[in-house]
Amino acid sequence: MLYVIDQRLKAQQIAADKSVQVIHDVTTVLLEPKFIDSLLNGSTHGNAQLITADHCKFMLNDIATCSLMRLDEQSQAKLWNLMTMMYKWQLFMSGHQHHLLDITFRHLDSINKLYPDAKRHMLIDFTKNTLLDFWNACGEEQQLSIYRTNKAWLQCFNTKISLLMRLGFQTLDGSFLREVDQSYFQNFVQGIGENIYIKSNELVQQQEHLSRATNSKSGMDQLAAQLNIRQAPVSGEDLQPIDARQFQQQYEKSLQQCNILLEDLDSSNNGASRQTNAAGCEFVQLQTATPTDTGGIGGRVLNHKLLDLYSKMH
Repeated sequence: MLYVIDQRLKAQQIAADKSVQVIHDVTTVLLEPKFIDSLLNGSTHGNAQLITADHCKFMLNDIATCSLMRLDEQSQAKLWNLMTMMYKWQLFMSGHQHHLLDITFRHLDSINKLYPDAKRHMLIDFTKNTLLDFWNACGEEQQLSIYRTNKAWLQCFNTKISLLMRLGFQTLDGSFLREVDQSYFQNFVQGIGENIYIKSNELVQQQEHLSRATNSKSGMDQLAAQLNIRQAPVSGEDLQPIDARQFQQQYEKSLQQCNILLEDLDSSNNGASRQTNAAGCEFVQLQTATPTDTGGIGGRVLNHKLLDLYSKMH
């Protein structure tokens, strides 16, 4: 959720200070210590009930729009589908109850990388310690029950996600594939819980770098061929004298052609990179909130009523 919002802030060229404020405000409400504590304590009551999908969706949409920006109804629905299906895929690829804690900690580490500061770092460390204390207090049987409950809760969601389908992890009917032939598959599985969009972009950049290196080598080979440069003299072959002026003219012509080739290659790769970055999460449209939307004063529009509400949940 935070990654998608951050990408849209960048794509819509929102001022850097406002972007930082949005991410920090959402993080403040999302990881409010009393809110996290109320969720954990509520789950241990004898008459505890699962949060319904509608309640969870309403709550996360509420948190996502607690600051400067707003999401329209369609964007909220698609953001919700993205969050649930990515989490479902992560749990589908996991094989043990303790992976649930690993995934959660990687989520928190990803949050910490978005405009980190001392306050956010302390908040995330506190959240980690709270979750770890809760997890360790549960026995093996209860931990397994929590893990299975998470997986069961997600079974009703079967939305197709373009990124998962492009990577070959999801089929046309919305189901997941556990074993994929691609060599990059293990890199995703070994880092389950890390941001899959970031890992995908890294893969694209690696492929572009390899393609650039291959094309550059090809360009140099063409230059060498045009200059009649030999790798090594053939045994028994006499060395022939060359015309210095003719060689210089041929060299300058070939070098110019090679430079044009490399410039075109660099330009096309940069364009592809910009297109990839700009296309990420393009379905989310953010709108600037007015001070009256959240009761903000002096440009500070964090919804303190919402923060207070989630801090007092029981």
